[in-house]
Amino acid sequence: MIAEKQTKTDLGKIKIHTEAISSIASIATTGIKGVLRIYKSPIFRLADFLGPDAGHKSVKVTLRENNEVDINVPIVVEYGQDVPHVANMVQENIRQAIEKMTGLVPMEINIKVKGVEKVQG
Repeated sequence: MIAEKQTKTDLGKIKIHTEAISSIASIATTGIKGVLRIYKSPIFRLADFLGPDAGHKSVKVTLRENNEVDINVPIVVEYGQDVPHVANMVQENIRQAIEKMTGLVPMEINIKVKGVEKVQG
């Protein structure tokens, strides 16, 4: 598995690590109306008590050859929202952000709706 995308320029190398790509996908995800949050497994929720937010670590990124990337994002959707529409909007927002910011081509953006919750308030 490739851990980073590397490009060589006249001035040197540029490396984009999978964690940076995961962060981009996380921010693009939470920017969509109807997404409450990125789902975190119990282990990552426990890690929140020990350090900074580990939400982007729930997003899985696999780099392929030829500047292609696969992304898997688990989300929690707000109750009452059109779940397929929200998931599709997440896919599109991630695609645009990844292409614009990294030059990578998302081949698969898999959204797993792990829960639906009512907003408290």
